[in-house]
Amino acid sequence: MSCYPIDKSSSIFIEIADKFGRSPITDHDSINLFFDTLRSKLGGLVILDFLDMSNWDRIENFSLDKSTGILSLTWHDYRHKVESESEKEMRQMAFPASLYTCALQVKSVVPLVGSSQAIFVINGYAKTEKEIRKLYPGAADEVKILDDSFFAKRVVRRVGHDIEIIDFHCAPIFSLAIVPKQSGLGSHHSKQILYTHNFRGALSRMNAVVAALDRIDEEDHDGIAEKVNTSRRIMEFVLKVECCSRELKLTKSYSQVLLGDLIGKVKPLKESSVQTLLGKFAELANEFSHDSGKPIEISKAKLVAMLALTYTTLIELEHR
Repeated sequence: MSCYPIDKSSSIFIEIADKFGRSPITDHDSINLFFDTLRSKLGGLVILDFLDMSNWDRIENFSLDKSTGILSLTWHDYRHKVESESEKEMRQMAFPASLYTCALQVKSVVPLVGSSQAIFVINGYAKTEKEIRKLYPGAADEVKILDDSFFAKRVVRRVGHDIEIIDFHCAPIFSLAIVPKQSGLGSHHSKQILYTHNFRGALSRMNAVVAALDRIDEEDHDGIAEKVNTSRRIMEFVLKVECCSRELKLTKSYSQVLLGDLIGKVKPLKESSVQTLLGKFAELANEFSHDSGKPIEISKAKLVAMLALTYTTLIELEHR
């Protein structure tokens, strides 16, 4: 029986959210303090849900490298555990590797607080396979990096007799949710919450662009073009998250997938009016992103932003 008050997990999560002002936690010292608090209050006995609905029943340990921003969360670490041969054989039937961990270059830990529940969602920054490999040089006898999903790569290291598995979250989307035990929230709830939070963040950014275009000087051509390019970046983010939610295969890494690639993936799934929207958006966005020699028109810029806002709204509604 646990010595930690698991039955009070939900109220403890709200207390922790209050401690951090119910605001995004972004600096490394505060993120360290957050996980220290979680460990001291509940001993790591929490649920860690992933965007693909896989989950852990605890966070056994954590570390944050302040020089790189790499946050590592450990589920099980048997590397230094003393086990008899029979105990090891039994354990390896369920957990054949010696280490199970996930990692990301952390950007923020965000509390989502309701009337009686709180959860914390986590996002990071994009990393290529080459960049991930450089993070784990070590003295491994063998290293393989597998495409686990669009938002994560699986690093498998063999060090002597130990096999280490590191699921590296390499896309800048909210892909992790820390949930209190006995909350009544399942992995399917966390999946919906994560997708909704990603799309609502994009909606907030798009609304800011629309508002900025309403205020901008019509002669500020560089400023107008910049806002259109911001709309394009947000639209690319929305389409990437949508591809992830629809399990559409993208062969390029997060940073390499471009607007045309993304529209090509989702467009065949759409009704004709949405296909027209996507085509018009791509046409106008391309006009602003190159030195086309055409006049920079505020009306066209506003149309681009409204097309992106409309599409993002439709996708957010689909994922509620």
